[in-house]
Amino acid sequence: MKYINILKKLNRALIVATIVMYATIYFGLLIQIFLGAYQLLLAFVLLFFMKSFSKKGKNKLLIYWAVVLLYGTVWLFNIDVGLEAYLGVIFYIILPMIIALYFSFFLESLDKKENL
Repeated sequence: MKYINILKKLNRALIVATIVMYATIYFGLLIQIFLGAYQLLLAFVLLFFMKSFSKKGKNKLLIYWAVVLLYGTVWLFNIDVGLEAYLGVIFYIILPMIIALYFSFFLESLDKKENL
């Protein structure tokens, strides 16, 4: 995990770019796709290093995967969540960003001794 600092910096850059580009909404949504793909790939790779995490770190990663799978299931199967205008904003913009920020919080905690 010697490359963790590079991965963190790339994650920070994608988070900032996504938030800044939401000024145009369209470009924010496009960059959010790249952010999500990057974080999913990184979370998948981190599963292989999970043995070196503390119990707290393992729990954080498992919570992330549970939330992602739940959100993905609802999104994939188009479960009717009554997407009126404001609910669509919550479901397609705010919830994914909350999930991304949670993963960023988890990723930033990885350099501490209790999580590796």
